[in-house]
Amino acid sequence: MYGLLKQHDDGQDGNPHHIIKINKAFLGKAGVNEMAQVRDSSEYGPGEITAVIEVTNNGTYVKTYPLTRIENSDKEAGDFYSPDHVLYYFIEDTLLSGYDYRLVITKTATGDQVFAETRLIEEEGFKFIPKSYWNALIPKVGFYKDGNYFTFNKAFWNTAVNGRRYQLTVRFHYTEINIVTGQEIAKSLDWVFPALKSADIDGGDEMGTEIDGEDFYKFIGSKLDPPSANIVRCVGRAVGLTNPAGHLDFIVDAAGEDFNTYLEVNEPSIGIVQERPEYTNVFDENGNEQVGFFSARYSISTKESRLLSTDGNAGTSVTELKTGQYTGDLGFIAKVDNSKCPL
Repeated sequence: MYGLLKQHDDGQDGNPHHIIKINKAFLGKAGVNEMAQVRDSSEYGPGEITAVIEVTNNGTYVKTYPLTRIENSDKEAGDFYSPDHVLYYFIEDTLLSGYDYRLVITKTATGDQVFAETRLIEEEGFKFIPKSYWNALIPKVGFYKDGNYFTFNKAFWNTAVNGRRYQLTVRFHYTEINIVTGQEIAKSLDWVFPALKSADIDGGDEMGTEIDGEDFYKFIGSKLDPPSANIVRCVGRAVGLTNPAGHLDFIVDAAGEDFNTYLEVNEPSIGIVQERPEYTNVFDENGNEQVGFFSARYSISTKESRLLSTDGNAGTSVTELKTGQYTGDLGFIAKVDNSKCPL
């Protein structure tokens, strides 16, 4: 069983689906690889199990969500049967921050049960800092000016209650325009930074990453090739697309305590002993460990994309993207005309 709960989860088709993956272990006379390709070796059929999520707050019962069984066809090919597979889900617009969510799975034929529990990450206090910068109408991110690269030192936040591991992603938005057909395609690149861990899950600590300006241009240069004929690139989104002024999003993903432990256990081993213990927080009614984990995650992001600094002078961050040593051949241009690139 594997599940990660998040207060606000768009799920499938824009609906707030909260999805749990439930499988069964299998035994048989055939080889493991052969049996793994047989669907009912690892999946429960309709009616074989029931699953619910029980919500409590400081031990007080709040509500129960029955999980619905659904079949999807998006599983990638691998050791197990694909592409069809079974998922279980419940629908709720907003889960309750800081509350306890307990998963109970019951085998219909025998009544045997397994359990897993997690406390959701609290939203309150999990914010970008300093507020005076991030609450500005148009916060500007400067990576370069007048021949010098700058370090951006505003990618900081206060940690969340029940959050243990944090990871910053900087999303760079750009638009590709076909100058013959006029077609505009909004694209983006995600620059993912190493994970950071808080000392505890009490929240309220300052955490963040200083971003080297030169590294930003190196990253863009390593991810894009020069465009094909008739294609030019705009910094940000072209006018007519959503939020045309936006260049950068700052996103911080937080993982709960159990999720962090699961990731730690499964990180590559650098020692002589390569065998790693398996981690689980799923148990049967007798306290015996089962396979899987159940935890929480949450994300914050800037409300709108942030502008790269530009003041109309020649040596600014945007100009460096268009003409600099790492990105000057990638087709980023000034305004195509008044209805195209914003910069």
